[in-house]
Amino acid sequence: MVAARILIVEDEILIARKIESTLRQLGHEVIGIAQDAAMALQKAAETQPELVLMDIVIQGEVDGIAAAEQIRDRLQIPVVYLTAYADEGTFERAMQTQPFGYLLKPFNQNELRIAVELALFRHQTELDLKARGVNSEAFQQKVQMASQLLLMLSHDLRNPLTAIKFSASALESYSTEMDTEMKQRYLHRIQSAANSMNRLLENVLTLGVAVSDQEQFAPVDRDVVQLCRDLVEAAPLSAEGQPTQRFVCQATSLIAYVDEQLLWHLLSNLLSNAVKYSPRHSLVTLTLLYDEAELCFEVQDEGIGMLPEDQERLFEPFQRGSNVGQLPGTGLGLTIAKRVVDLHGGHIEAKSQVGQGTTITVRLPRLQQQHTRLPVPPNPPDKAVDN
Repeated sequence: MVAARILIVEDEILIARKIESTLRQLGHEVIGIAQDAAMALQKAAETQPELVLMDIVIQGEVDGIAAAEQIRDRLQIPVVYLTAYADEGTFERAMQTQPFGYLLKPFNQNELRIAVELALFRHQTELDLKARGVNSEAFQQKVQMASQLLLMLSHDLRNPLTAIKFSASALESYSTEMDTEMKQRYLHRIQSAANSMNRLLENVLTLGVAVSDQEQFAPVDRDVVQLCRDLVEAAPLSAEGQPTQRFVCQATSLIAYVDEQLLWHLLSNLLSNAVKYSPRHSLVTLTLLYDEAELCFEVQDEGIGMLPEDQERLFEPFQRGSNVGQLPGTGLGLTIAKRVVDLHGGHIEAKSQVGQGTTITVRLPRLQQQHTRLPVPPNPPDKAVDN
């Protein structure tokens, strides 16, 4: 581990001293403690630390996020956030400043050590690459994406882990005093939290593949009609009153050259988003249209729709609609969809009106140049699969 000169920005002096003591035990030098944004900017400019640990809620009119942005822009010093606030709005604001880490209080010595080492390693790597002339926009986007994925994991995994820990502890301590219904409720919480973690990790892993090099893109000849039918049929049976999923296509079979795993994940994300933002007793429809050269997948819902200003940033990572309220989400689904479409050489677009629903349209080339021409199947009456 490389020792570093670190500035702490924290207005709770007891917490600041505890962090200082921990950092010194880890071999780092604490060059100062600031309690507000003005003091933080002054100390950073005077001492040029190698890293700033920044509490988000600090004294004064300027909070830690705004102070971190100024430190980044003026001094190019990496910042790791320290905060007890994990709400979605705060997290999204913090992410916009391109931090090098995000630690939720309370944290232990090991969590602090890892956050500091990762931030220092990433910053030094960026400096080394810049010195060697590696400074392309594409590379910087990949570095930022990897950093954001790491921050998101540290943020979004904590809530389900806490739910699992609390529920397991309750069952261990009080199971003899619980009736069957209460036990089932705690078990359901554990299962739901585990499913949430699994979905998050699937999204992160899929996005990792999608933003990596082309060699991980593995298209094969696949019956996309059957893939869509399998996807709709594999969806959990709708609870009473919940949106119904439906697949419509005129063909009974349609061969195309696609990456099966990525296409499955793309359509699964679009369908799950449509269901999540749709009202009870509504319909979510996956339609597959085609001709000799192109496939067209449409996912249409009758949900809350999107504001025009949100649609401008729809496919950027970690962006969520301002009208989603408390509905859970990572802001990764449409980013994954866009990247998968790009890998296939296709196009994705959205049409949406608030209160009337959204239609996501994905167009993919049906064949690659090295493949033989495939016939268009006949068009029998519409076939539909409902779930």
